[in-house]
This record gives sequence, C-alpha cells and structure tokens, in this order.
Amino acid sequence: MGMILIADDEPDLRALLADLMEEAGHQVVEAENGQAAIQQLERGALDLMLLDVAMPIMDGLQVLQRVRKSPATQTLPVILLTAFPLTIEDNDILGTPNTYYVTKPWRRGVVQTAVSAALANAK
Repeated sequence: MGMILIADDEPDLRALLADLMEEAGHQVVEAENGQAAIQQLERGALDLMLLDVAMPIMDGLQVLQRVRKSPATQTLPVILLTAFPLTIEDNDILGTPNTYYVTKPWRRGVVQTAVSAALANAK
C-alpha cells in the first residue's frame, strides 16, 4: 500500500480520511494547511496526496502548482477535494497528468475508488 498525505484544514475531515485510508492499508501523514502540506512533501516518500482546495495560508491549487513545477513531485498523484465549482483556469491544472478531483460532500466509496485508481495509474 502507499504513503498518503492528507491536507485539509478541517480536523474532523482529516481524521475521517485518515481512518478510511488506514482501513485500506495505507500509511497516513497529515497537514492542516497548504504550507504544512509543502513541508510534508519536502520530507519525501509520498505515493499520493489528498488535497483540500480551500485552506488557509496556501490553498490547494497553489500547492498543486508547486507540486507540478517540482521535478521531485511533478508526477505525484494528487486528488483535489472541493465543494466549489472549478473555473476554466482550474481546469488547465486539472488537465495535468496524475491530477484528479472528488467533490464534497464525498462518499467513502468514491474516495476509495479514486485513491485506488490514482495509485494504479501512477505505476
């Protein structure tokens, strides 16, 4: 299984996602905002990131742009979690390889399927 970074500013949602990922056999690290997510990325050894779009300090789209610009993380699978409609500009970044999104409120099966598919496509 994989090492998954869960970046969300809502502690309850992070805990739910962490439980879901751990039940599926993954290891989890957490970040409470975009800046903390970047710090976790710099530590390396991640297989996938679940990334909330609306976060303080640095939002998920800003994090994703940094991820895609870095040679070390440009192919890291990222699943954006969003409750907001995406704009045309957002669609440009969503068109990059290994970038997916799940709308909130999400369901367990949808997240599990997205994670499994993203990890399989990355291999």
